[in-house]
Order: sequence, then structure tokens, then C-alpha cells
Amino acid sequence: MIDRVQGVRPPRASRVILRIFARVRHSEALLGDLDEEFTQHIVPARGPRRARMWYRRQVAGSIPPLLRAAVDSRRGPTEDRRDNLMQSFFQDVRYSLRGVKRNPGLAAVIIVTLALGIGANTILYSVVDGLVLNPFPFPDEERLITVGTEYPKLGAPLNFVEHMSPAEFEDIRDGVASLEHVVAWDMGNRQVAWGELTDNFFTGFWWGNAFDALGMAPFLGRGMTLEETIAGDPVAVVSHRVWQARFGADPDLVGKTLGVNGNPYTIIGVMRPGSELYGLDLWIPMGVSPEVFPRQRRQFQILARIGDGYSHEQVNAELEVLARRTELAYADMPEYEGWRLRAETWTEANVRAIKPAAYVLLGAVLFVLLIVCSNVASLLLARSTQRRREMAVRTAVGAARGRLVRQLLTESVSLALVSGLVGILLAYVGTSAVADILAGVPFLPGSVELNVRVLVFAVIASVTAGVLFGILPAVRDSRGEIHGTLKSEGLSSTGSGGRLRLQRALVSVEVALALILLVGGGLLINSFSRLTRVDPGFDPESVMSMRITLPWEDYDGPAIAAFFQTLEEQVEAIPGVEAVGRGAQFPPIAFAFRRVATENQQVVGEGQLPTAMTTLASPGYFDALGIPLKQGRNFSDTDVEGSPLVAVINESAVDLLFPDGNAIGSRVRVGEDADEPWFEVVGIVGNTLNNGLDQVAFPEVFANHRQVSGWSNQMFVLVRTSVEPYSILPAVRSVVQSIDPDQPLYRIQTVSEALAGSVAPRRVAAGALSIFAAFALILAAVGIFAVVSFAVGARTREIGLRVALGAGTGQVRAMMIRQALVPVAIGALVGLGGALALSRLMAGLLFEVRGTDPLTIALVAALFGFVALVASYLPARRASRLDPVEALRLD
Repeated sequence: MIDRVQGVRPPRASRVILRIFARVRHSEALLGDLDEEFTQHIVPARGPRRARMWYRRQVAGSIPPLLRAAVDSRRGPTEDRRDNLMQSFFQDVRYSLRGVKRNPGLAAVIIVTLALGIGANTILYSVVDGLVLNPFPFPDEERLITVGTEYPKLGAPLNFVEHMSPAEFEDIRDGVASLEHVVAWDMGNRQVAWGELTDNFFTGFWWGNAFDALGMAPFLGRGMTLEETIAGDPVAVVSHRVWQARFGADPDLVGKTLGVNGNPYTIIGVMRPGSELYGLDLWIPMGVSPEVFPRQRRQFQILARIGDGYSHEQVNAELEVLARRTELAYADMPEYEGWRLRAETWTEANVRAIKPAAYVLLGAVLFVLLIVCSNVASLLLARSTQRRREMAVRTAVGAARGRLVRQLLTESVSLALVSGLVGILLAYVGTSAVADILAGVPFLPGSVELNVRVLVFAVIASVTAGVLFGILPAVRDSRGEIHGTLKSEGLSSTGSGGRLRLQRALVSVEVALALILLVGGGLLINSFSRLTRVDPGFDPESVMSMRITLPWEDYDGPAIAAFFQTLEEQVEAIPGVEAVGRGAQFPPIAFAFRRVATENQQVVGEGQLPTAMTTLASPGYFDALGIPLKQGRNFSDTDVEGSPLVAVINESAVDLLFPDGNAIGSRVRVGEDADEPWFEVVGIVGNTLNNGLDQVAFPEVFANHRQVSGWSNQMFVLVRTSVEPYSILPAVRSVVQSIDPDQPLYRIQTVSEALAGSVAPRRVAAGALSIFAAFALILAAVGIFAVVSFAVGARTREIGLRVALGAGTGQVRAMMIRQALVPVAIGALVGLGGALALSRLMAGLLFEVRGTDPLTIALVAALFGFVALVASYLPARRASRLDPVEALRLD
């Protein structure tokens, strides 16, 4: 109780504060002393008011030392512990380095094995990161969307490329409140000239400022305004790669002029690195209002940004309302029945095709890393036999088990980090090689590089691997079996059986993972082999293809026909040329599809006009590609502008349009407009796999480009040769230059290369997974060999005793092999189950092969069984040859 001298009490708030800052065991003593001084001396001498001021000053002055005391009392031991932890950590690292010096061979094997696994993971993650997870540099990518369309009545699936009409773009721009900065664009080629140079640029024609939608400013200059894109102002934005490769990274490029199809355009901006869309190198205004195009002219893409306060779900809800409103407003257009609009992020829409293959490969390479970790763990378990005495001694002198585990894990993680460093160096080389391979795949989003995200992944993978392969040996070795270990010195001492069981369990894991990869790789190889053996319906060998785009400003329809006719005649005279033709597209490059009708059967199914691939071609097109004529005739020299329009169709078009087989002499119309001209069918050619090697032949209608040359100003020139195709390229360039020196050749490749490019993702997936599977098979074989070898060493006395008692070499050998194959069989059963589950995920990557293909599974099982048998046989044979006398002396 506080003494109340003259009724004056110490300030309550100050007392509470002092209690807070003073430790519990000291607060009462401090308060007692202070209160006694206050009541007995200060109050009588100074009076109540000044006494309370004194009391408050004393409390305030005591807080800093109290705080320091509290901090010292609480932080001192922690800091000591932290210092001890850091000191022990560095001790563990130094001890690990000494261990590497004592056993450099084992360390080298571990580092090389892990480096291969981590390097492969890093390469594959760089691919997934650059092409799937982060392919574009646009900010807030989850709010950058594109709108796709689906036509259920036409059987047309969801599509995001060249699928929307200008009228539909305006409906979305003006009728969906949750979207802002809605822009549309089309793609084509334009002849670009600057200085004395001329080249062809893949060009985008825009309505609106795409940079507003992308959420980023150009690298240099500015973007195009909506008014400029509609008015057709002569302004242009060039890609960053063109700025570097063609303009020498000129910092003053903005404001300069270049010629686009002969017209001067002012460069107003340079795009940021990596911001090209579908490889566009030039962005220019559309030049006309959307109202100029009919509603059926669907060849545009949509790009927009979700407005603040809105979600993806709200956008799709508004698009659904718009689709139903459009269906009611245009009931006379049957394609709108059940029409669907769907918004997806720009990234998701562009990576959906490659995502399955990328994730399958990433999963495969992670499996490889797990196998590597299992193998290294098995090696460490084998080595732990040599360290049992060391661990027992350390335990005997007082080392705690946690301290031993920490030291062993530090050794494992240290080795893993060194391996990760080597793996990153390997990945640096491998990533560059993969980037070069993928550079040839058209319209591939993003790029592959060893960036910060990939390096962080490599470090995390290294540490995780170190923990994974180190935890089992660390826990096993830290048991510190003091009595049994210090008494025994032979290999057959206590602990060998436990380690052997762990090793066998790890082998089962390795076998399961390896078998999954082998089955997956076998399915992809089988699939790709079948794909490459498919008959494309034509002869792609020794055919050169190149594209030319003539500017509309300089060439009308007759001039276009005259240019290409002269070109074909002069190229045909080049030595080594067997046939020359031209076409707007060729297998497997396909992009022109239109509705077609016949005179007697203008509708098919539920009132819908069928769709066919429509290709402009010259008479030499079929000879150049080796497409066989099945019936009727080919285009002839008499089929010229002004003569009756003729068409050639393929057999699939006959099945679609003329099921009765009476195609020759019938007429077809290309397009839905009743004013479109009619073509007489004069010939039927064989089917080609014109929509890709993994697709059935699509119905195709060929029109003679000489008769309708005004329909297209860009054609592929196809040259069949009796010599190496690229050898005639200089002569072809000379011919083009002699006709018009301003016309460049571009998209130069052989038809065989075009076919190979169309299956490049499958080829890359099959090749990569096959390499990983082979690596996994080798690792599994090494694991089996190591386990049997360890078992031989651990059971040397037992084997010697068996031989001494009369066991034959064959019996010993069979016993060791049988015991070795038990964990293999267990792992194989688990692996086959996993392989069947994986095959369902790979269904989209397979061609004419089921995920449960019995032949593939049987071959893989036979291969794996043979490898496992060899891996177990070699150490088993060594065991059967042991000298029993020498073996029994080991005790």
C-alpha cells in the first residue's frame, strides 16, 4: 500500500508506464523505492505539483536504461545462438570441402550427374517461362484480353485469329462497357523501301492505338491514334528487331520516312523488345472506316484491356448478352445461331497450342531430376558404410542427432549448389541452342532466354535437390549406433541391412519414374514416326518456295498476271528447273477458307453453306508440287482473263459438294454473295494433306490466278528442280530483279522444310522426351548396378559361407539377380500405372497411336527388362566368383 503523505499520490500514468517497461521481477522494487522517496522527501520539500513533475522526470529518465536492459537480456542469448549457428554452418561447409578432398571421385560423379539433371531442368524451364508463363512483356497481362468466336451451327471451334468482322469489332467496342481500348487489326505483307534497300515486312493494319491496349508506351516515339488509323494517315511504327537489324538501332529514326508499297510513311514510333504480335514488323493505319467492310468479312483480331473495377467473368457475361442480341438482330444469318463470344487473356489464347507439350516436357525433366536425386541418395547410402564409425564417434562425444543431420544436409546442399552452378553453365549453352531451333517455328509467342526468373528456379531446384537426395542418408547416418558400430569393423556389420532396404526402395522409385518416361518417349517416337511416314498426297522433295507481294499502287489485276507469267517463263528456262508454278498457298501453309455453293445443291445440312479451302493457282502449280490429276483436265494456257471461269477441285471437295460423283461440268460459286461469279469444274486432283500432316484432307477449290489475278497480289512461287533447290535461288533473284528491281523475295524455304516446320512442336517434344527417357534409363541401370554391388559387398561373408557349404556359382548368381529384380518389378508395376495415367495427358500430342498402345508398352518393358538384367548380372557374376577363404577372412 502506498503511503499517502498529506493526501498526495504519485501520478498513476507514470506508475503504469514504469510497470510496462520494468521487468516483472524488478517493477515492485523500483516502484517501492521511487514511491518512498516521493512521499517522504520530495512532497514535503517541493509541494504536490513540483513533486509530481519530479516523479514523471524520474520515470522518463529510467525508461532508456530499462529498454537497454530488456534488449540486452533478450537479444544477448539469441545473438549468441545466431553466432553459434553461423559458426557451425561455416564449420559444416569447411568440413564438406574436406570431405570432397578425401573422396573427389564420388564428389565428381555426384556433381556431374546432378549438373546434367539441373541443367536439363533449367533449359526446359526457360522454354516454359519464355513461351508459356511469361511470353510477353506487357504489364497487367491478366487484364489484356482477346475475344474469340465459336460457331456451333457450323461446327467451327473457338478461334482467336482472323475470325471477326469489322462490324462485330464495332459491336464489341461500343457495346461492352467492361472493356476499354478495344482495337482490331488485320495482317498482310508490305514492300518497304528505305534508302537503296527494299524488303518485305509482315505488317499489321490497325484501328486504334494498340499501345493503349497493351498498356505500354513505345520504345521510341508514340503510337497511332484512332483518328490516324481511320483516316489512313501515312504514319508507321516499326518493331524493335527491325529497328536494330535494318536501321542500325538509329536513335533518331522517329520522324524519318520510309516507303510502304511506294508511298511515303513517317516513322512515329519503335516498339519495345518482345512486343511483336505474331511477328509483325510494321504497324500502319487501316486507312478506311470499319463500315466499308461487310459483316461477313471475318479476317480481323481483337485486342482490349479490362476496365478498372471489372472482372473476366463480367466481360464474358456482357459478351454473351451481345452474342444473343446479335443472334436476334441478324436472324437471316444462320451462322449467328448459337454464336458464342469468349474473352481470354492474350497470353492464354496464344499459348494454348503449345502448353500441353511444354508441361509434358517440364514434367518429364522433373522426373529426371527425381531419378538423379534417387541415384545420388543411393550413392550416399553406399558411402555411409564408410562413415558409420565417424558418426558413432561424434555421437559418443556428445554430438546431438540434429547437429549431425544439419551437417550432413549442409554437405548435400553444398554439393547441389556446386552442381547447380555447373548446370547453369550447361543451360546457358543449351538455352541458346533451343532458342535457335525454336526461332524457325512460325508465330511462336515469346522468346527463350536465361533470365533472372530462370536463374532463381535453378537455385531453388539445386537446394531442393540437395535436400531430397541428402535427407534419407542424413537421417539414416545420424542414428549413431555407437555400441555395434565401434565393435564391428567388417562390411557385414550392423546397419548394412537397413541401408540396403533403403537403396532397394530408391531403385523402385527410379524404375517407376524411368518407366513412365520411357513409355511417354516411346509413344511420342511411335507417333512422330507414323506422322513422318504419312503420304502428303504430293511430292515435296526438291521443291523451292518463295513469296512475292506486288504493291496494289503499282500493279492492277492484268499487270499482276503479266508479272507472274513472265517470271514463270524465265525461271523455267533456268538450268536444273523442271517445273514452275504459283499459288496463293500450298500444303501445309493454309489460311484461305471460304464458303462455297453449287448450282444444284447450294445448301448442305441445316441450311449452311459448306466451307472449303480456296486456292488461287497457275497451270504449273500441280506439276511443281506433283499433285496427281484424277479426272478431267488441269488449267490450260487458254484459260485467261475474259474466258469462261474454270476451277479444279480435290477429291474431298467432290465428296462434300457432289456426293453423286458428277462433278466435271458442274459449277461452283466461291463466296456467300449471290453476285459472286460461277466457276465450271474442269478437273479433279488427288487429296493433299493441305491442313497439316495430322489432319484429314480438307475440301479444296482451285481457281486459275490468270483469270482472277485481281483477287490476290501475293503469291508463292514454287520451283521443282533436278538439282539442290537452294542452288537456283541466285538465278531466280536475278530474274525477279530483271522484271522489277523493287520486288524482294521472302519466306524462302523448301516445301520439305515447310512440312518439317508444321510438325516442329511434335518433333521437339518427341526428341526431348526421348533424350530424357534415355538418360533416365541409364540412371536406373546405374542405380540397379549400385544396389547389387552394395549387396555383394555387405553380404561377402554370407556369400563366401554359401560357396564353402557347396552352393554353385549359378545358384549364387541367380540368388543375387532374383533379389535385385524384386524392387525392379515393384517399380515397374507402379511405373506402368503412372505411364497409363500420363498417356491420357499426352493424347493431344499423339498421332494414330493410343496411349495404351500395346506394342510400345511391350517394347519399352522388354528394353527395360534387358537393361535391368544386365545391370544386375554384372555384380552378381562377381559375387559368384568370390573366393570363400578370402571372404571368410573379412570378419
